[in-house]
Amino acid sequence: MKKYLIFSTLVILIFLFGCEEERALRLQPAPEYYQGRALLPNGQQIEIPESDRATIIELCQPDNATPTIPSGKRHWLGTVTLTQPLTDVTSLSAFPTATFFTVENKSYVQCQLDALTYVTKIDKMPESLNDVQYAADAYPDVAKIRFAEPHEYAHFAQEMKNPIGNEPYPERKGIEHTLFHLTMPFNGEFELTFESSDGEEHLTIPIQSSRQPYLSFGLGTEKSDDTLQYAIYTSHDQNDYQEVLRPKQAHMSQMFGAKMASQLPTVLVPGHRYPLYSFTFMNEGTAQRQNVSLTYHEPKLLYGKELDEKIHNKLSSQRHVVFHDLALIGTESKDAPFLQHVGQDEMKFIFRAIKRANATAYAGKPAPTPYVTLFKGVCAQTFDVSYEGTNVYLTNSKTGSHFKLLREDAIKWHNLFGENR
Repeated sequence: MKKYLIFSTLVILIFLFGCEEERALRLQPAPEYYQGRALLPNGQQIEIPESDRATIIELCQPDNATPTIPSGKRHWLGTVTLTQPLTDVTSLSAFPTATFFTVENKSYVQCQLDALTYVTKIDKMPESLNDVQYAADAYPDVAKIRFAEPHEYAHFAQEMKNPIGNEPYPERKGIEHTLFHLTMPFNGEFELTFESSDGEEHLTIPIQSSRQPYLSFGLGTEKSDDTLQYAIYTSHDQNDYQEVLRPKQAHMSQMFGAKMASQLPTVLVPGHRYPLYSFTFMNEGTAQRQNVSLTYHEPKLLYGKELDEKIHNKLSSQRHVVFHDLALIGTESKDAPFLQHVGQDEMKFIFRAIKRANATAYAGKPAPTPYVTLFKGVCAQTFDVSYEGTNVYLTNSKTGSHFKLLREDAIKWHNLFGENR
């Protein structure tokens, strides 16, 4: 029974994470080819070992995702980001970012791959995070907002007068009675909507990127080189207010003051737009009216068949191939001199040729560049490359099984890679 369960788990991993098991191609989850870094609640960043990287790949299996999370305070234990330094596809996420938290002393991991978010209840934690549970940050499960106190208005106005950036310093002015404080929930995002007669513009404040439980924000102006603009200025500790959220059309010649919302609820209902400010300003001799509102959006938790298909499609489409003179350590840079990356067309050919290869009992003499490694999603596989005349042989580096390319694929292989590899 135990052997059956282990086999079933491997099959699930192979399908959901884009791995394959087709004759020569036997790509497997490959934590050895990742680097992992954990951001802890105290702000410290630590490198995590390969054993923990393997655990995280296992814990983020999407087949166990839950459709809901229990209500209550969430304690953030840490966020782990895995990267593949050997590949040069830097614009794509290679693996879900894993955020560990507890609710009512039960442990969960939130896995996020670009716009895909899912949560899984877990029974174990990566060993690197075991010691941080007593120092975890608490987050509410709702978004809260409050008006600032008079002394906080004064502090905001003073902070905005302090020089920021390089000389000549821009002249900043905070509009005192426009300051609000947000208590940020564990996940989701806030959206600011700037609405005028010209239309609407939306700016996003993501929560995950900051992992800060509080945010203060107020309306202000900035003058630089005779250019006057308005913006929302934010701070996580009520100091500096260096972060700026500004619509594209924010230029003006004069502002006539701002009117704040007369009342707001303490708790923001997800999806509901709440008016914050309205103000009038002059731009090119014309008076314009601007309304600013705030919306909190909860993340959509994916689960079941929809999640399985989206994860499989996203990860299985992320493929990469490198030839190399030396065995891979996994933490080498993609710019290491012994690595030779292939283009998209060459990559597609290599995957197709290996799929079509036939098992054989022997191999040839080692090629000038003796190794090739295929990456697909979170999986990888390395082959020893050898030649015998025009024949091309690939040997599974882990199992020792030999495969021979079809004649037409071998000819193309030599045309593409023979001289240099």
